[in-house]
Amino acid sequence: MSQFMRATTRKKRDVMMDVALSMFMEKGYENVSVDDIITATRASKGTFYHYFKSKDAIIADLYSKQIQLIQEWVKQPPSKVQSLEGHINRLFLDLASNIRVSPRLIRSLQALSLQNETVKTEEQHQLNVLSESLLHWLPEPRKVELLVCMYAGTIRTWCNQEHADLLSMMKNNLAWMWAGIRSNEPYTPLQVEPVPKEENKMKVAIIGGGLAGLTAAAYLSENPHIEGVLFERSPQLGGRAFTYEKAGFTLNYGAHAIYGIDRHTITNMERELGLSFSSKQVDKRKVVYAKHNQLTTAPLDAINLLKTDLLSTAQKVRFVGEIAAIIANIHNLKNYATLADYLAESNADEDVKELWEHLVCSNFFITPEDARNVSGAVISEYYHNLFLSSKPVNYILGSWAVITNQLKQKLTTSGRWEIAIQEGVESLRYADRKFVLQTKNREASFDKVIFAMPVQQVVKLLKGTAWEPFLAPYESNTATEVMVYDVGLSKVVARPFSYISDMDNKLFISDVSATDHTLVPEGGQLLQGIAYLSDRFESDEQRKSYLEDKNTQMEALFDKHYPGWRDVTAVKRVSKKAMVSSVKNIATNHLLPIRVENVPFYFCGDGCTGKGELAERAFSSARTAALAVVQEVQQALQGV
Repeated sequence: MSQFMRATTRKKRDVMMDVALSMFMEKGYENVSVDDIITATRASKGTFYHYFKSKDAIIADLYSKQIQLIQEWVKQPPSKVQSLEGHINRLFLDLASNIRVSPRLIRSLQALSLQNETVKTEEQHQLNVLSESLLHWLPEPRKVELLVCMYAGTIRTWCNQEHADLLSMMKNNLAWMWAGIRSNEPYTPLQVEPVPKEENKMKVAIIGGGLAGLTAAAYLSENPHIEGVLFERSPQLGGRAFTYEKAGFTLNYGAHAIYGIDRHTITNMERELGLSFSSKQVDKRKVVYAKHNQLTTAPLDAINLLKTDLLSTAQKVRFVGEIAAIIANIHNLKNYATLADYLAESNADEDVKELWEHLVCSNFFITPEDARNVSGAVISEYYHNLFLSSKPVNYILGSWAVITNQLKQKLTTSGRWEIAIQEGVESLRYADRKFVLQTKNREASFDKVIFAMPVQQVVKLLKGTAWEPFLAPYESNTATEVMVYDVGLSKVVARPFSYISDMDNKLFISDVSATDHTLVPEGGQLLQGIAYLSDRFESDEQRKSYLEDKNTQMEALFDKHYPGWRDVTAVKRVSKKAMVSSVKNIATNHLLPIRVENVPFYFCGDGCTGKGELAERAFSSARTAALAVVQEVQQALQGV
């Protein structure tokens, strides 16, 4: 905006900005939309966009205030500056004072800078201006670099500490910094104490750099007595949580949704590993089911259950009773071998049975015939946890990359872990009381090995070894596979709901961008279609025909509810058989334990035993495996 803006106009703009910042502080930057700001200020869209090009422009304005303060500081005449040290200290304390009243907003910006290029660019621009201005008064680049690093590091530390006083932290750090800067001693080589020979670190190999492997390595990296190598055969980390950008859209190989995030393993990880990310809940009022060409509210809670047309009044009463029994952990379902066994003896109406099947389909990403084959105990435990959640479905804002990047950073900053990308382990043997791993590049010995890969790959790697027979019960496990149909649209063609599930054809479409706006360019829309797939075919021709039919059904669902999507498609990706989970959690499969009797390795991943389903099982099993290794180290140190 022009510096010659009329006072009344500037006042209106400042009011809008103050309201927006208050909302960012109260709800978090990522949870406030432009429409929210417009509603709160009782303004029009035209007024908002007259003052700001976008929501990001408000953030740019916040940084510009800091830059303006720096620019005014650098213009001070030398005659008014009593001491260089005091002048520089005044700048840093004024900058700290400007942001100390907004801790939640600054924390949000710090987290957002990891995923939002606009915020990251604005933050870096401010630091560049700070460096250039300091050089005007202190023309020694190394000292200026130290001061800027101190400033940025102090703010980041403050963001991670509840109720910390930023001004006190800045004053203390400045005092320590000047103690070094004032020194006129010449630079001497850095002295590092050698590691005592008697201190033997446990060396751990983790095979697989997906969510499970990264999680296990992150936990182990915090223990100073453990070092290791994370082996990943592909060109990138994250496994099936791989994320990439195309034409301004961020695409995930699979949904980055978290079920029951407030009761999810990832909440423990966030606290224990110091992770920082934001999430947003899917609007439950905009989740619908389609059955026989009729749309109705999905019965996700009491309000939606009253509205839904899927069940009669009597059926709703019964279903509420079943939910209450699940929550109380007294439902008979947990005593049945499979869902089919329970439904056969339940005397429930067909609509209630179908709803149970459909719920299991949508949460386990499987077909109805597989849903009927899920253990009653597994379903009971899963829904006991989910029904108690106040946040049934949340998206990690910015995709899985926000999590995987932070886990990777923990490894690289520990100094004790190596990440070996595109280095697959080809064989493993035991010699001289060590596990010897062979890759194309090297041969290395380890004290412990954690397999963080699909059990099918584990069995293949251990083929011909003494451990092969003990893994035989898990060799025939089948994976959960779905068809994924992603479309990135250059504009929003329709937004009638956030999620629609076609009960007749067993597929659904999520308007991912309705919940996670960080994945699309301004004005764009990202839709993700998922079709549950059967794996029972008599021939390849039958399987091919089946997949073509699913593709046709998916496009028909897009056509019906998002008319015109074909004309504005900027990005399209179809994966006809994408693996959601390496082991389908049905009665005929066997989840791999964290430890297998007579096998000296640890195992983790979504195909292993653990809490929850899908990604949560990967996180929880990796955490369990890593903590077990840490316990072994502690026992060894105590001489147990």
